[in-house]
Amino acid sequence: MITPIAIATSLATSAGSNLAMNALFSEDKFRRDARAAYERAAPCTAMSHGVANGRAVTLVRDVAWFNFYESADGRRLAPSAGQGLVMVDYEITNRSNTDIIVTPRRLTVTNAQGQLFNEKIGVGGIQTDETTPDEGAILPAGQAWTMVSVFDVPPADYALMVPNGRTETDPEPTWVDGCRIPPPAS
Repeated sequence: MITPIAIATSLATSAGSNLAMNALFSEDKFRRDARAAYERAAPCTAMSHGVANGRAVTLVRDVAWFNFYESADGRRLAPSAGQGLVMVDYEITNRSNTDIIVTPRRLTVTNAQGQLFNEKIGVGGIQTDETTPDEGAILPAGQAWTMVSVFDVPPADYALMVPNGRTETDPEPTWVDGCRIPPPAS
């Protein structure tokens, strides 16, 4: 016979071992998912028709590394010490005949270790800020957002994590795969 004390002990042991494993390997589900997406990502140049995620398609039009970036609206960004600026020019298209929720609203990037980076400057589309990078926004049927995101990151290769397109009846998105961008030229 299993007693309530045995069940509680088993649950506590299970929860404790999961927490201990996460602490021991200092890795949570988001980091594991981001690292796996990095490992699976094909080069963006090979994705000539874009990356389809749910009902949204993200097309990377250009990627470039800069020592200094000035956006069309006059905002300026210099890289932090030891960092570089990678600019991604892209478009998110709703190819369905239904309005969709795009989550997150903009790209993020991940490295081989699964570390996630949000943009420092974004232009076009629906803007986000650093406090709400994962919120969704409505993209009407058949429309597209043209956007530019600039990331302040250590010079390396990265995988773009592209937005997911879904209706309200679709399940909530988790991490979505994108494509790989190369490191800066030496």
